[in-house]
Amino acid sequence: MLTEPVIQFHVDPIFQRELRALPWHVPIAEWGGHGVHLLNIKRGISRHTVIFVRAGRFSFGIKEISEGISRKEIDHYEQLLLRGIHTLVPAGYVVREEEPIPVQTPVGIQYERNDVSHTVTVLVDKVLPDSFLYSRNFRPENRRRIWDAIVRLFVQLHANGIYWGDASLANTLIKFEKRMVPLVGLRTELIAYLADAETLEIHPQLSDTMREADVNFFFESMDWINEDLRTSGVVRNDVHSEEDKTYIRERYAALFDAERKKIAFERQTAFSIDKFLGNIPDPSYVDQFLKHIEEHKWYLSERAGHEFGIAEATKDWYETIFVPICALFRDEHIPELFTGKTAAELYIEIMNNKYYLSEQAGRDVGMAAAMRDYAQRYGATEHHEPLLQMLTDKMLRILGLKEPLLS
Repeated sequence: MLTEPVIQFHVDPIFQRELRALPWHVPIAEWGGHGVHLLNIKRGISRHTVIFVRAGRFSFGIKEISEGISRKEIDHYEQLLLRGIHTLVPAGYVVREEEPIPVQTPVGIQYERNDVSHTVTVLVDKVLPDSFLYSRNFRPENRRRIWDAIVRLFVQLHANGIYWGDASLANTLIKFEKRMVPLVGLRTELIAYLADAETLEIHPQLSDTMREADVNFFFESMDWINEDLRTSGVVRNDVHSEEDKTYIRERYAALFDAERKKIAFERQTAFSIDKFLGNIPDPSYVDQFLKHIEEHKWYLSERAGHEFGIAEATKDWYETIFVPICALFRDEHIPELFTGKTAAELYIEIMNNKYYLSEQAGRDVGMAAAMRDYAQRYGATEHHEPLLQMLTDKMLRILGLKEPLLS
């Protein structure tokens, strides 16, 4: 029989010193009376005992659960991080072996192992649980920013063959982060973190049926959590509506389609859209990029007198056309004329506008006309006409084109 609980540490060496100093011999619910620095952090509704502590150099979230689930959950966190998915950083798990449980059997009393395990994760700084977010009266556009962040997390998971299994607002943390946008600079974005990995399933790829089931379960969880939050007095009004669900479903379909097209694009060109171009939310934009590159490939091949490969053409297009045009937009502060647009989005949309206008007119309308039409429809005024004309001239030089400036 045990006189003192046996503690087993399965943790990363980086965190060994801090975690071994904690009073694992007692339940974590009692740590407040053992000198542990507990953190008063708002969290979502949980079916497990969860505490947050400061220990030496680190802050941790600690969840009490079974050993098998702890082991599996830590492995899942590691797998997610290897795939570049936003989730918690695992520190490891700690098992407390308590007095065996006596069990009467036909052959006499047998003793059943009695273990309590703890999943330990590093606390993510400045995150907010859904219950805190929805205790504020957000406008519809801000609510949709939250939905967008969660949809992006869904797409990341499903594109990597990961079935969430317990998709829920309660298992999600939201964080405002400054992120480097290619060719633009730092921007503040809303990021959703997966905060509970015990139910994940990792497959080579997910069927459409599994993806749909995951999203539908999320919708069901929205209803359950809405009722929990209202019952607990956190909110008075519904935190979502059928309109929100429709928005999520439509955004998910578009972003997942874009992700599939990006994966196909990257296999064909050996070029990472996310790394070099930035987030592309519209699947048609991926098609347009590929069309521009194929045209550039044809141009390079004609000029050189031999066939260029698609990967080689993509690299040349990026260095000689895309980067200089985006740099031109940035240097002239053009995104400021079109609120919320990045330089990359402006590139795509102005080029798309030229294709659209030319198709409507039955002829190539030229870059100048496309630029002016885009400016008139998306915010720039006549006051900016000299700037837009200068910008068009410089874009034509980068593209190696000559055309009269149409009035």
